[in-house]
Amino acid sequence: MTKQMNLRLEKDLIKELEELAEQENLDRSALVRKILIEGLQQERLNFALQKYMMKEISIERAAEIARVSMHDLILKMSQLGILSNLNMEDFKKIL
Repeated sequence: MTKQMNLRLEKDLIKELEELAEQENLDRSALVRKILIEGLQQERLNFALQKYMMKEISIERAAEIARVSMHDLILKMSQLGILSNLNMEDFKKIL
């Protein structure tokens, strides 16, 4: 089920959205949904990684927050150059 949400945006931002939507052959609403979905995924990942690096949560919890597998989270951390504080229990969970 979808619900409507209204936003107030600057004219320049709306113009940019319209230009990109046209380039991607999407309507403006579809592009905004796509951007929101991708942005929300990235924000969840950023939040989870931040909490993990501050040692406030485990890698398992970070993966849950980011809504990715532990394997994918570790891969992403490796790509970003983030060191892990994995222990033997963590490795067992991954396998």
